[in-house]
Amino acid sequence: MPPGAPSGAAPAAPWPHGTPGGDAPGVPGSAAPTARGGRRRALWISIGAVAALAGVATAAVLYLTRDRHPELDFQAFDNGTRIPAGADRPSDMFTATLGDRAYLAYPRDDDRLEVVAVDAGTGKELWRRQSAVPAEQWDRIVALPDAVALVADAAGTSTPRELEVLDAGSGRQRWHHPVHGDDEFFFGTDVMVLADRDGHRLVGLRVSDGTEKWSRADPRDQYGNSRTSVHLVTSEEGLAGPGFAGGGARDPWQGEVRRIVQVSSDRSVRLIDMATGAVLRRRTNVAEPDDLVVAHSDGLYVANDDGGFQLLAYDLGSSAEPTVLYRAPDDRDRPKGLVPCGEHRACLLEVADADPATAVVVAAAEGKKAERWSAPGADLLVPLGERVLARRTYPDPAVTLFGPDGQRVLDARDGVAVRVDAGNLLVFAEPLGSSEDDRSVAGVGAESGRVVELGQLKDVRGESCSWNTEVIACGSAKDFVLHRFAAG
Repeated sequence: MPPGAPSGAAPAAPWPHGTPGGDAPGVPGSAAPTARGGRRRALWISIGAVAALAGVATAAVLYLTRDRHPELDFQAFDNGTRIPAGADRPSDMFTATLGDRAYLAYPRDDDRLEVVAVDAGTGKELWRRQSAVPAEQWDRIVALPDAVALVADAAGTSTPRELEVLDAGSGRQRWHHPVHGDDEFFFGTDVMVLADRDGHRLVGLRVSDGTEKWSRADPRDQYGNSRTSVHLVTSEEGLAGPGFAGGGARDPWQGEVRRIVQVSSDRSVRLIDMATGAVLRRRTNVAEPDDLVVAHSDGLYVANDDGGFQLLAYDLGSSAEPTVLYRAPDDRDRPKGLVPCGEHRACLLEVADADPATAVVVAAAEGKKAERWSAPGADLLVPLGERVLARRTYPDPAVTLFGPDGQRVLDARDGVAVRVDAGNLLVFAEPLGSSEDDRSVAGVGAESGRVVELGQLKDVRGESCSWNTEVIACGSAKDFVLHRFAAG
């Protein structure tokens, strides 16, 4: 009985059934319609319901088939917004951009790192902090969903260095952790995995406070060797965001990334949950640590460096036997690069006799004949959804963009191309170096190949630049500059 109900009150009645001509529950009474009027009203209600369902279905189809990364409305660089760095010219400058936030950093005279958080659209300073620990040299900064990681550099593989994490909202230090020169970091949403090379183990650290959540020893082969390689299981979203100049994803943790793959010297492979350290699946006789390995979505793609190599696809969700996606036609052929390039499809870069002039892109998917696209001189592949970018470094940098069907959207265009998102590129006329220089840039739509000249970034350190889909942030001589290149 509900509180306050009179004793002996009747139990609540079930939801009343409608009666012809009756009033809806809780609606003031009205004159009862005739039976003919009731049938007409029921007909119109039925028609309305069908129309509503059709509208919902149409909206769902449009949502699912929409272009998630449409071509940007590129525009010439604006005059830029400048953010001061210090009185003297910094030896290094770093930027990291995530959404509408840009982080700008430079080493101080006391070897600590000065970090400035700004609104990427306006340049408004949000906070300015210094690292708690110094470093002889800093390597990079990494923007995370609610934090920013500061990574020190090291002279050697066993040289100690620092990893420090600041809170994104306030800039206060959350934690710092000693690491070594050859240690690797793999950031997830809540847990960061450290490949501790000196300790021969994987360690899960909470991004919130740096405490150790789990630890798992590296496997050893029959000779006691524990050498491994570790690969983040990326998602479509993680590879659809901005990229580094070297082709890697800036935010590979995007899209609910939860797993890593560890390849060991005994040729075993372990699929590990980043949050708990649990081994979800283990396979033997899969790959060597030096083999080309890509873990993406629900697939693991492997290409060894043997003559007449095979490209194999493993299902990360089962113990099924691998599928052979491609066999090299000649023992002289070797794989030089491997990236995902669409749903259940991988693209590899193949050369014969170590001659870059023979380079071809091979697009291979289960149940389909592999396609081969000539890419002379290419030495790097960059994924763009179902498209793939083949980059050449020597003798002069150039890029060729292949559509899903192998059509050349860009054909050997001079310059260095970087991913803005899965539908757009920035093409720098010259390689991105560490010294200040004027750098001409163009924006390119990946579907149409439409090129828009954006103008020059004046006096910027190319290696320091990062970007989102509207703004690029770069270090200059004594300050940082933000330039808008696309309409919001």
